[in-house]
Amino acid sequence: MIFLIVYYKKPCSYIKKFLSLYDIYQKNMTDNTSLLHRKIKEQLRQWAKQYNTKDFILSDPIQFPHRYSQIKDIEISAFLTAWISYGNRKIIIAKGDELDQMFNGSPYNFLIERKFQPLKNNKSSFYRFFKYEDLYQICDRLYKCYIQYESLQDAISNSPGKYPIQKIQSSFAGIKGIPVLSGTSACKRLAMFLRWMIRKDNLVDFGIWDKFSPADLIIPLDTHVHQTALKLGITHRKIADMKTAIEITEYMYSIFPEDPCLADFSLFGYGIATANNMKKQIIHPND
Repeated sequence: MIFLIVYYKKPCSYIKKFLSLYDIYQKNMTDNTSLLHRKIKEQLRQWAKQYNTKDFILSDPIQFPHRYSQIKDIEISAFLTAWISYGNRKIIIAKGDELDQMFNGSPYNFLIERKFQPLKNNKSSFYRFFKYEDLYQICDRLYKCYIQYESLQDAISNSPGKYPIQKIQSSFAGIKGIPVLSGTSACKRLAMFLRWMIRKDNLVDFGIWDKFSPADLIIPLDTHVHQTALKLGITHRKIADMKTAIEITEYMYSIFPEDPCLADFSLFGYGIATANNMKKQIIHPND
């Protein structure tokens, strides 16, 4: 009987010790994870500060609306530039320059004087899967917005939908290249256009739309941003859709509470650091 008591006491003592060590391990893991996320967030803040500067404009499609000072010109140039922003950045900029030359100094005059009229029924290729006919259709829709409203912001704000991205989709429904929320698209180009118009810091983005809040914006999600978010452990979703874009945006609220799309510059900074092999700046959850 004494033997049995000793036999049971030893396992109990061992189990208690094991559980105690396991608790310590779990606490250390939690502390380490918390520390890692703090480091990631701090690095994202640093990248935002480093790349959200006027120098960013020179190599980005946003350079085209920055050629103008009138609100209507800026709106039109920005919207059409965002519309064609598929693929390689250098190719986008080359096509954006061609589009800008069509405006002949004033995107608004190009629209309001219907200088796009000759493009109607033109089935020739304009860019990627767009034809000149598609450019006509979107210009015609913009024309109707400016005939009815003083600005594109007014037209969008009076459209159905709770959030600005939904309102744009309502205003331009049926136009080729304008995705619907019910699809699989993350609506990256619309989100990018809205970032340009709504974010207010007088550096890269214009902030000329005051009827919407930067807090209502969604991260412009493309393949590069998605891969970066996966590597940093911001998301674990494998599909670059609207749900993933919202998940990443919600994470960024914890870093930039009133301006989650400031993180777009942070994620761009990660890409630069990776491309230039700046290992000291790159933090991974598995490091």
